[in-house]
Amino acid sequence: MEAGDPHVGVDALCSVAAAVGLDIVIRAYPSSRSSLRDSGQLTLARLVCNQAHAMWNAALEVPAGEHGEATDIGFFGSQEILAIEIERLILDFQAQYRHGARKRNELARRHDRPVRFVLIVEDTRRNRATLAEHETFIRRFLPAGSREVLKALRTGQPLGQDGLLWVRRRAVAVSTSRVESR
Repeated sequence: MEAGDPHVGVDALCSVAAAVGLDIVIRAYPSSRSSLRDSGQLTLARLVCNQAHAMWNAALEVPAGEHGEATDIGFFGSQEILAIEIERLILDFQAQYRHGARKRNELARRHDRPVRFVLIVEDTRRNRATLAEHETFIRRFLPAGSREVLKALRTGQPLGQDGLLWVRRRAVAVSTSRVESR
């Protein structure tokens, strides 16, 4: 490994790095145009940004970590920042929440105003079904529902808490259906 043997595996490299207190960071670069997931996230980002009051200063891919992490959208207001993470498919809610909350905490460390974490979830039957039985539990960590998040975005007023916003990709406007009135 010290001699630069190209056949050393990533697992061995990580083991040695951990033993000496280092993190291994692998940076990947796209080899082709945006994937469907990326273009789908951009569509949701556009829909949400179109709802935002002019008071919010929106930025895409806001740096939020030491290893290239970024929050999908940052809405910067005079009183607070909204750190937005867009999830088109809920696979592991706890991991997705943890990842977004970590970015929120990093932004809070860097700025002099509160940072609220907003998880945007594509409004599909599968995502609704995945989260439905856990709605009460999820609300403990993301207490603001779609209506509260949309109100803050549209009026420029502070949200004051973390939240969950359901968005329909195929719709022109952001969804405010029955379950979102939580």
